[in-house]
Amino acid sequence: MQQIDFQGLGTVWSILIDTDTTVTDLADEVKEVAQNFERRFSRFLVDSEVNAFRTAKPGTYPISEELAVLLERGQALRLVTRGAYNPAIGAVLEQAGYGGRQGTPLVRTNDQSLADWSLQGTNLTLHGPLAFDLGGIGKGYLIDVLGGIIARAGHAHYLVDGGGDLYGTTKQNNEPWRAAVEYPGKPELAASVVELHHQGLAVSDSFRRRFGKHHHVMNAKTQMSVRGVIGCAALAPTAWAADCMTSALFLGDASCYQEVRTMFAGEYIVFQEDGRALVSSQWPGEIFT
Repeated sequence: MQQIDFQGLGTVWSILIDTDTTVTDLADEVKEVAQNFERRFSRFLVDSEVNAFRTAKPGTYPISEELAVLLERGQALRLVTRGAYNPAIGAVLEQAGYGGRQGTPLVRTNDQSLADWSLQGTNLTLHGPLAFDLGGIGKGYLIDVLGGIIARAGHAHYLVDGGGDLYGTTKQNNEPWRAAVEYPGKPELAASVVELHHQGLAVSDSFRRRFGKHHHVMNAKTQMSVRGVIGCAALAPTAWAADCMTSALFLGDASCYQEVRTMFAGEYIVFQEDGRALVSSQWPGEIFT
């Protein structure tokens, strides 16, 4: 078993590759791709692509193909959550206290209003300045990108762990990778255990990133942190799909859960503030709550 560890996107990454072959060159490539992704798409870095429109005037701007792919998914989530998810929420997060990293000054917008935006191919139309935040979709996307690099290097059996969001194929003996789903706010308790077989698992809760009276999952319409839901877990064919599911489930109301499940071909657990757990009918693991 070979292991690649590094830090990126504000968390610790660990990649397990079930092989006896050394992976030094592959490790270097994986780390370089992850670092480049963070440089380009982190709101916490002032020169990133998502910060390019903080002083933009209304108009249409060309963007990179990869940013267009990410924003297209963000646009889909904005629709399914009836506007509660919006990647243009960067300024709201900052003014609530979820700002840049220490030593990384950010140019802040003057108000909390979210300028409208639309996407046509690689052309981004803005109705005013804004800052994008790809939290809730970016990490899952990167997990799948790194998994593709590992697979193209000839390794079929691996697990990519990006701070608790996962994608696993199988082990060499065709056994699945087992993963525990933590109960929100109680990391010592497992709410479920699942077996990953060419699947992604994503989790999100309201306890890990707090600032003042807020946590990091903020509704773009109310510009307040979500209440009523304290965590979500999603299992899907890709890490990106699972990551997007947790964002949509957290921010959307229960009436959209089936639509989200169908859109991403996944299963879910939604942990509610009152202690209940809403579980999709085909969730494959035992529930311990």
